[in-house]
Amino acid sequence: MDEYKENPSALLDGEARGTTEVKLPSRLIRYAELKVKSDKIADYLTLQPDLPAFPGLAGVIQTCGSLLQFRNYYTVDDIRLHRANFCGYHLLCPFCSMRRGVKYAKAYSESIGHVSVSFPGIKLYHVVLTIKNGHDLQERFRHIEASITNLLRIRRNAKAGLRDPVEFNKALGGVFSFEIKRGENSGLWHPHIHALVLCYEPMDRERLSEEWKQTTGDSHEVWVEECTGELFDGAQEVFAYALKFSTMENEDIWHAFKLLKGKRMIRSFGVLRNVEVPEGLVDDELDDLPYYDMLYAFVYGQGYKMKSIETRIGGKKRDEEEEESKKTLCCRPGTCISHDQYSSHDAFP
Repeated sequence: MDEYKENPSALLDGEARGTTEVKLPSRLIRYAELKVKSDKIADYLTLQPDLPAFPGLAGVIQTCGSLLQFRNYYTVDDIRLHRANFCGYHLLCPFCSMRRGVKYAKAYSESIGHVSVSFPGIKLYHVVLTIKNGHDLQERFRHIEASITNLLRIRRNAKAGLRDPVEFNKALGGVFSFEIKRGENSGLWHPHIHALVLCYEPMDRERLSEEWKQTTGDSHEVWVEECTGELFDGAQEVFAYALKFSTMENEDIWHAFKLLKGKRMIRSFGVLRNVEVPEGLVDDELDDLPYYDMLYAFVYGQGYKMKSIETRIGGKKRDEEEEESKKTLCCRPGTCISHDQYSSHDAFP
């Protein structure tokens, strides 16, 4: 375990901060790669005998990200994703998983920044907790879920004076996510936890290892490392993906989705509880700045191609102007997508 090191997904880097005009082409290339991966998963789903239990699922994943509308705030050189037809199935779709990770990383990095101001001298640590690999994903997930729940219960009891404190009592709060992948050598299911915790003093890795072994009964493998640099960069590691799409076969992704759908894959405690994360997957808007909108459509074999530009003079729209803008969106001369079509899988929801 001493050699454990994983770099945060480069896909999340810079996403929450907007994109300059120079960097937009590289962002579109990244998005096209995610779109292709999602399409391959959708193609796989169409061949599965149990797909009828999930009506329309393959279709919405197939069309996810086919249209992207970027808003260019040209006076400050900031381009933001304003609208898109995302499917929202983050356990199946790499595109939606990445955008979801951006939202969580941004929300929690901002919250951690506020806590750091309120508690001067507090530090942020990245903690990894693992369990023994196994053949049965459902059993292994239930085991790690019960183990972290029990560890946090022990923390609460110690905080209430009902027992001696444990290493997790050093944490004023934290947020953690479950990550699922196959073990590189064993091929067995390897669920584990990535956590960000706020402490005045570091957790002792050896003591944490002993306490985790007592909790799980089968694993003492843990990792503790202080986070340095930008807060958002540290959050990327925790929120990048629930599933390792790049290392998993479509068969495993489908299997994991069916077992884990509806599960809370991200949880928090202490001073990081109840952090509000926006539900949408697009970027935040900038108010009171002029902009123009750029519509891109995905073309197989070519990537994203611009279909139209629509200019808005001034900044924040009035309600009636916003309503009017939804009625018609031109894709090419003589062809438009009406607002009624936005709910279809081939246009914006």
